Amino acid sequence: METEGVGTSPESDDSVEKWWQSFLKQKLADDELDAELRSAWENCVQRRAKFAEEVKRILKLYQPIEKVLSNTLDADRGQRGQNLYREWGQIRRKECLLAYYDNDTFRATYTRQRFVNSATSFLQALVYRIIPENPDVESYLRHNVSRIISIGVGPGPDIAAYLAYARCRGFTQRLVYYAMDQCAGWASYLAAFDRQWSTEYQVSVWFKCFRFGKREDVQTLPDADMVVFSFANTALMASSVWPLLQQRYRLIVVLDGIKEAVIDSFLDSGFKDFTLTERTNVYYHFSGLPESDKNGNIISDE
Repeated sequence: METEGVGTSPESDDSVEKWWQSFLKQKLADDELDAELRSAWENCVQRRAKFAEEVKRILKLYQPIEKVLSNTLDADRGQRGQNLYREWGQIRRKECLLAYYDNDTFRATYTRQRFVNSATSFLQALVYRIIPENPDVESYLRHNVSRIISIGVGPGPDIAAYLAYARCRGFTQRLVYYAMDQCAGWASYLAAFDRQWSTEYQVSVWFKCFRFGKREDVQTLPDADMVVFSFANTALMASSVWPLLQQRYRLIVVLDGIKEAVIDSFLDSGFKDFTLTERTNVYYHFSGLPESDKNGNIISDE
């Protein structure tokens, strides 16, 4: 009788029913989680495929200056450029070596050695970290960005990276780059890009020889939708420039070496940061979409 009672106990039936309902609830939650994970993985796979396409585009964009590099390096029979670049690579504080950039063969060697890697670093920071952390950034880039300031532009790797990203994503607006660097020698590289890219990729590159870094320099900058600092020796810049830049510009992206003084300066100003490689940190500020986008208005790509 006791055995039969176990099978027919109302309390036991209630326990089984509660367990079953709990199991179903957890199963549905697990299935939903799996769906989210599958979606995240599919997005990652798609992002990786697009990233590979964008890197190929960077390699194509690099071609206009290859002739300039070849002519310069072929004439460097003593390999002065290689020797200077080797010395440059051995010294941690790059800001102490600014005079190296005045040498034609050093600039050519530097460009051939670092252009693609620097461009890929910028692209990687944008695609794999900044946009996933702030999805509105992609919408902002697509609909609102047409004027970009690049400070410490060098031979233009960040320009090539963003141009590859924008065109591979189908952005159609014409881009205008205000490129600045204290080394006037980069002008010929950027002019070569401008001649080639202007018609084919709908982009204009304006170069100005200028050393940015003082508080009062901020007000001399043109209006723009994004500001990029790509290994621009930010350690030499006044910390007061960052809050002022945040007041003027909606999106600021900085790639630089890992230096404590630099890190403190950005974090004190409210920048987000992450480590991209063992030698590179990224700092960025995004103040959100313009009110017109938040209200659901359609922004044209013109």
